[in-house]
Amino acid sequence: MKTKEFQKILLDTSEHLKKDYISRFNAKIMRFEALYSYLSKFISVEDKNVLTNDIYSTFISLFLAKESANFPPNSPINSILTFFEINTDKIQVLIDEFNAIDFEETINFNEPILEEKDFGIYTQNEEQNFLFFRLQNITTEISKLEALNKIIYKAPLVQAFNFMLHYDLNTQTLKPNASYILGQMRGI
Repeated sequence: MKTKEFQKILLDTSEHLKKDYISRFNAKIMRFEALYSYLSKFISVEDKNVLTNDIYSTFISLFLAKESANFPPNSPINSILTFFEINTDKIQVLIDEFNAIDFEETINFNEPILEEKDFGIYTQNEEQNFLFFRLQNITTEISKLEALNKIIYKAPLVQAFNFMLHYDLNTQTLKPNASYILGQMRGI
């Protein structure tokens, strides 16, 4: 006899995690572009990704490789930077702002593309699947009543079902409450 394999069910999507992910991606790109824009006044870089690790040292190395031939061999680096009016404090601030954005995914800064990521909230066992299907049946029956032009007040239903259902403002329908199904609500 075969045992039935557990199938996860998508309960909901974590919109706040998705928005945070997109926001951090855009902030990381914006900070990098500000940094790259300033550094590119002094050096030319074909591959922007070169400037993502040890940025300051990489910049100094590339800059000296470009300009050191124009100065005596023992010239101090600070004198060369001052001659070209390079604001090292500004560079450090831009680097710090770039590094302050915590984004765990790898970004190709030559062609930044946001990778799709799953922000779904899924059931974790058969008992949760069973509860989800039962609550889904209730919401289906309520929608059938609404299709008959019957007025149904949702707030009393949410309370009557002890918050096992919740009202989704985006779709304006009752849905099974993912927090309840997963046992994450207080008092359960």
